[in-house]
Amino acid sequence: MSERIEGVWGVESPTDAILKILDEQLIDAELKNNAQERKLLETQKKVAAKKGKSPGESREGASIDGLDAENRGGGDIQPGTSVETATSPVPVTKTWFIDNFGMQGHEMVDLFIKSNKPEVVSIIEPLIIEERKALLKSFPSVSAKLVTEIPFTDFDWQMLQKNVSLLEIPFRRFVKSWSDGNDSAYDVWYNRITKEERLSLPERKILQKTHDVLESHGSMNTQSLQSYGVNGSTTKIAMLIKSHGFLYDIKSQGSGSKNTDKGLFYGLQKMDVFVKNAGALIGGLYEMGGEIEISSRGTPRLILPFSSKIRKEYANALNSELGVRGIIAEGRGLVIEGEVSVAKSIDSALPFLNEKKGEVVILKKALNDDTDALRCLTYSQSKPQKQVSLLKMWNMSSESFEDMKRGVING
Repeated sequence: MSERIEGVWGVESPTDAILKILDEQLIDAELKNNAQERKLLETQKKVAAKKGKSPGESREGASIDGLDAENRGGGDIQPGTSVETATSPVPVTKTWFIDNFGMQGHEMVDLFIKSNKPEVVSIIEPLIIEERKALLKSFPSVSAKLVTEIPFTDFDWQMLQKNVSLLEIPFRRFVKSWSDGNDSAYDVWYNRITKEERLSLPERKILQKTHDVLESHGSMNTQSLQSYGVNGSTTKIAMLIKSHGFLYDIKSQGSGSKNTDKGLFYGLQKMDVFVKNAGALIGGLYEMGGEIEISSRGTPRLILPFSSKIRKEYANALNSELGVRGIIAEGRGLVIEGEVSVAKSIDSALPFLNEKKGEVVILKKALNDDTDALRCLTYSQSKPQKQVSLLKMWNMSSESFEDMKRGVING
C-alpha cells in the first residue's frame, strides 16, 4: 500500500527535494568519515600507549608500531585502521534515483528541462553517471569506466537496472563482445531487450493484454488472466511472462502452495502494491491450497498460502481494499481472521472459486448461524474419531450427512 506523504518544512519544489537529499547524504558521509577518523585515532593511541609514547611522538619514517617499513613488512597501516575515501561526496547506489525520488534520473532531467531549470539538470547529470557506475560495478569483471564507452541509451540503462538478474548474462556477453571489437555486439543486445525483434505478433498481443488486465484488476494467476480474456494456455502465458514479461513490466510476485504455472501470481513492477480486485487474489490463493481454521475461541480464520517478500504490503493493500483490519502476513502466507474480515473476504472471493467453492459456502452460511452449515463446519474441523461421535449424536449416517452437506452447498 502507498505510504502516506508528509510535508517537509522548507521543501516547496522538486528542486528543494533534490538539494535536501543531497545535503542529508553529504552530512551522513561526513559523519561516517569522522567516525572512521575517531576510530583510527583511538587505535593509534592504544598502540602508542603500549610503547609508552603519545600518538605524536613516533619518529619520522617509522610505522605505527614503531618498526621501520624498510626493515619489516606491513608498512605503517594497521589492520582495520584505514579510512575509506569516497570517490564521490554523495554515496550513489545503482538504484539511487528510484530509492530517493521514485523515478529514473533521465526522467528527472526531462522534467527539469521542460520546467526550464538547467541549473538543476547540471546537478543531476553527474549523479546519473555515478549511479550507472555503481550499476556496472555490480557485475563481476565489468569495469565502471565503460559507462562513457558503451553506446547505451537511457532506455538501455533503464532496462538493465530494472532487470539485473535476468539480463546479467546477456549484458556480460555484450561487454565481452564489444571489448573484442565486435561491431554487431550492440545489435544483439538491443534485440534482446526489444519486443519487436524477439516476439511474434500473437505473443506480443498476449503480453500486452496481460499487462492491461493486471493494470486494471491487480495481481492474479494465469487462470484468472484467461478469465479476463488473455488468449493462450496457462503454460503458454506463464512461459511468455517468464521469458519476456520484463519487456511489459510484468513479473512474478508470489506463489500459492502448488509449484506449478497455475500457482504463480503476476503483477506489474511498481513501487507500491495496489489490489484492485481483492476477490480474484483471495480466491486464487485459496484454490492453491487455502484452509479454514476455527480457533479454540470459535474465531474463524482463512489461511492463504502466498510465498512473497512483500506479503505484508499485500496484507495492507487487501485490508484497504476490503475496508477491514483482520488480514495479516503470518508464517508463509496471509491469514484472514475474525468474522467481519472473513465474511467480507468470502463475499469478494466466491465468484472466483471453483474446486474449493463448497467449503467456503459452508463457512459463509455457518457465519450466518445456519444449523446445517454449522454441523458441516464442525464435522470438517474434527478428527476422524470425533466425527464418528458427532454422527451418532446427530443420529445421522455418512450418506445422510453427505446429502445434508450437498444441500448446504447447493441450496
